Amino acid sequence: MKDTVAAPMPSAFGGLSGLKAKLAGLETELADMGVSKDRKTSIAVRKLRKLIREFEPSITMIGQVKAGKTTLVNAMAGWPELLPADINPWTSVVTALHMQPQMAQDARRASFRFFTNEEWDHLIRQGGRVGEMANRAGAADELEKVRRQLDEMRAKSQARLGRRFQMLLGQSHDYDCFDETLIQRYVCMGDDFWEDAGGSQDQGRFADITKSADLWFARPDLPVNLCIQDTPGVNDTFMIREQITINALRGSRLCVMVLSAQQALSSVDLGLIRLIANVQARDVIIFVNRIDELADPGKAVPEIRASIQETLRKFDGPADAEIIFGSGHWAMHAAGGTFNQLGQDSADTLLSWAETELDDAHAGLAPQEVIWHLSGLPKLGQAIAERIDAGVGAKLLERAENGVANLRASFSVAAMAADPAQGAFGQCRLDRCEITNRFQTIQDHTCAALDHALAQAENTFMARVEKAHHTFLGRATSSLVQHLERYGEDEIWTYDPAGLRMLLRSSFQVFVRSATKASGGVFDIAAEQINDVYRAAFDIAPGTPIISAPPLPPASPPVVLGQTIALDMRGGWWNRFWRKRRGYQAFFDDFSKLIHEETVPIVTALRQQNADEFTKRLRADLNEFVTTQGEILIGMNDDLAANPGAYTAPAPGEPTDAEDLHSTLPGTP
Repeated sequence: MKDTVAAPMPSAFGGLSGLKAKLAGLETELADMGVSKDRKTSIAVRKLRKLIREFEPSITMIGQVKAGKTTLVNAMAGWPELLPADINPWTSVVTALHMQPQMAQDARRASFRFFTNEEWDHLIRQGGRVGEMANRAGAADELEKVRRQLDEMRAKSQARLGRRFQMLLGQSHDYDCFDETLIQRYVCMGDDFWEDAGGSQDQGRFADITKSADLWFARPDLPVNLCIQDTPGVNDTFMIREQITINALRGSRLCVMVLSAQQALSSVDLGLIRLIANVQARDVIIFVNRIDELADPGKAVPEIRASIQETLRKFDGPADAEIIFGSGHWAMHAAGGTFNQLGQDSADTLLSWAETELDDAHAGLAPQEVIWHLSGLPKLGQAIAERIDAGVGAKLLERAENGVANLRASFSVAAMAADPAQGAFGQCRLDRCEITNRFQTIQDHTCAALDHALAQAENTFMARVEKAHHTFLGRATSSLVQHLERYGEDEIWTYDPAGLRMLLRSSFQVFVRSATKASGGVFDIAAEQINDVYRAAFDIAPGTPIISAPPLPPASPPVVLGQTIALDMRGGWWNRFWRKRRGYQAFFDDFSKLIHEETVPIVTALRQQNADEFTKRLRADLNEFVTTQGEILIGMNDDLAANPGAYTAPAPGEPTDAEDLHSTLPGTP
């Protein structure tokens, strides 16, 4: 088994050190809070500690085929030969690398999940998304071509796996250890069944049916856990990869798009642009890889940058996304300590790039450090760290700090109740049953209020979506009429669906703002009502702040809007769709039907995977907030009754009058 090779400059993700220090401080305070407290309060403490310990920001890597993305991912992981870079076009595996600083150096585990029987049937019988579109557009020739390719794929898979083929679908293979050889059985393809005479276990016995791979291994140089998701290129024959990449992006708040310096970005890559157009520009980084293949990178890089920015502007992509240039090839050799094997052409390009990139501040660096710097990996790591720190890291800190502050406030109340000077030593003015009933009332009322507010937001959202459909169809058919009147039926008409995507994206953004505003109001009401219970329980002056509502969760980006639809397709398919129609009414009716059938799945996914998921999280967070606070207060009540000294009383000189409680609480003047 081969060991991982740590990156020579751990500071590639050093920008996360500040976040690590803040999280460590919170966890230390939580560990102290969990000592000698009641069981229910200890559970709340453990939940917050678990939230911090399991924090794992995810970076999804997408890009062009042959852009060197996997080589770049291997370099980022500090393991140059971890993933096979020469993936067969059939393979559609998303590989998640879970890099964990606290994991034992030699500990590794892996999980490989296979396509379900339903997913496989959809691919084989219907041709996946391409089959659906070909069928709707009446492109029988293309559909038959797809089916022939799929029959070939199925025959090879069945020959490779034999009678176990059907049984494996929907299953997973889990391992307590792994190496590169094991990975190649699931992530890359071989031509022969590996158990046959002369076969090799290095080849991908299960790669045909593997949907995703998760690998966990140690990276002690990282400040926090980090997950890098390596996705397949999106321009595969059956568009399975596009769907898988969309799902990967939905679960990630940060996207790195990898381009080849030789290919840059053009209208050919509209699929990529459509995907990242639905992610916030601040959450997108563009890494232009393989500059080691440029003759004069100092001259070419500014031209490539300008070309990319122009393409993004032209096709409504995130024009403000940061663009970084580098070479995964250089980084791999720097990480592996094999920089003397770069090759003459690559070394010459490296020296040329050094003249542009290096200054006096880099004088005296060792060759390995120079190559590491010129590879662009430290700059990419810093950009990733900055976005994590300002994005998901800040969200986690806000949530954890809110939880810790609320616990502190609860303990301050309990400590005052345990102070003999208060005249009610170790007592709570509400009994256990009364506290339970009050919290149940709060939960019933606030959950009902949230349901009502979210239902209104959802109804408005769906109304806007229907209006977007109607508006788009009106514009498109108007354009169709003008075309037919001007050119007749013989000249083929095309129409860009970007307007529909823009309308749907705007509808979703309005929904998120509306749902967030309404939910924030309900959460604040819940917090105030919970504070009323605290005031009644411990005779605290009205209006005194105690606990505060937790921050609201963010909504996932609507990346499904980037999915390819029939109107995006050009050439033979659309030509056949057009030429099969005769008569103006046939054009109108068939075009409207096509738009409806193509966009309904997108709207359904937008509602179910984005809107419904968002409202589900809001409801879950409200329920957890009220439930947790009720359990904490009940637990403190029980603990004070059994042991008045369980909570620390205010130190000498601190306010003890209930009306001055707010001055002891965090975050109050």
